[in-house]
Amino acid sequence: MKKLLFILSLVVLSFVTKAQTGQAYSIPTVQGDTLNNADTVSKVVKATAGYSAIGIQVNLNKISGTVAGKAYLYQSQDGYNYALTDSASYTTAPWFGSKGAYSALVPTYTHVAYFQKQTSPSTYYLVKAVSSGTVSAAVKVLYTSRQYYITKP
Repeated sequence: MKKLLFILSLVVLSFVTKAQTGQAYSIPTVQGDTLNNADTVSKVVKATAGYSAIGIQVNLNKISGTVAGKAYLYQSQDGYNYALTDSASYTTAPWFGSKGAYSALVPTYTHVAYFQKQTSPSTYYLVKAVSSGTVSAAVKVLYTSRQYYITKP
C-alpha cells in the first residue's frame, strides 16, 4: 500500500511540476520585415516573470544580393530608453548538402546571428537587424527564456 501511495504521489507531482520546454518562441513577422539594401528591422522581446537566462536568434533568409551587416541587442527597464549591450555578425547557416547522415536537413534561413544573456537584468530587449550593401533578406527573430531556481542550503 505504501508503494502504491508513493507511485501515485510521484505521478501527481509530475503533472504539477512546471516543465521548461526547449521550444523557441517566434515574434510574428509583418509586412516590412525584409531588409532592402541599407535597411534596419527592429523587434522587441519582453522578458518578465523572473527569467534568469534568455537566448535570442536573428534569422535572415537571403532573397537576393550579398548579406552584410550586423544584428544589435539593446536592453531597457522601461521599454523606451535602450542601451546597446551586444552585437553579432551574421554567419552562414550550415547546409549539409546531399552527402552525409544529415542530408535531409536543409536550413530554412541562410544567415544567423545569436545572443545569449545568462541573467536577465532587463525587462525589454530590442533586437535590430541592420544590413549594408545590396541585399534583400527576410528577417525572423526567435527567443527562448529560462527560469533557474536556486535553493539555499
